[in-house]
Amino acid sequence: MSRLFDGRWVGLLGIGWFVLFLIGAAVLQGEPPAAGTPVTEVRAFFHDHGVRYLAGDYVAGCAFLLLLLPFGVLAPRVLTRAPHPPAATLAAAAAAALVVAGGTATSFLDAVALSRGDARLDDSTVAALLYANSAGIALIGLPAAVFAAATATLVRNVFVMALGWTAAVLLTTGAAFPLVSALWTVRFVSFLTFAVFVLATSALILSVARPPGHHAPGGDA
Repeated sequence: MSRLFDGRWVGLLGIGWFVLFLIGAAVLQGEPPAAGTPVTEVRAFFHDHGVRYLAGDYVAGCAFLLLLLPFGVLAPRVLTRAPHPPAATLAAAAAAALVVAGGTATSFLDAVALSRGDARLDDSTVAALLYANSAGIALIGLPAAVFAAATATLVRNVFVMALGWTAAVLLTTGAAFPLVSALWTVRFVSFLTFAVFVLATSALILSVARPPGHHAPGGDA
């Protein structure tokens, strides 16, 4: 592990992602209209909150691309002594897929936000973008589940490992919410669990990290 990306920096990446994601998604964006919401309500929401929604998406996007992606690539290297464990490669690939899927999914509602909900987008287009957003949001859960499961296999802490596997199961189940609307709650809880897993993994890495020049005892994490 290089001086720049020793365990302490990797742990801070995960914590930084948690903070920025919370600010962008929860504080700035809030709860956008779901698929099936009357178009008049959708237009009103983005007319009033379009700029704030886009700002939140920008902050959340930076959190995923600049913090979660390098965390997903580097955390497995801190968590194990093995030089090239398959689970580490899988976690890195899943983190990249998560960023791509997330960027694609959020672009649909970004288009509505950019129009501020005005008549430049007709009713059928607005409705279609909402449905496309729901499908994209569902897709995000699958690479997130793979990342959580792959990373959990490298963690020696029972609590953090259980969090990772719980998040993976919930994310996979919640991804089916477009088919079964009742699973929306599962999907919501799954991302909360995923966020807590990343935070707990980051704290675990920080707790075992050593100054540059020493080998972090990742295998004991």
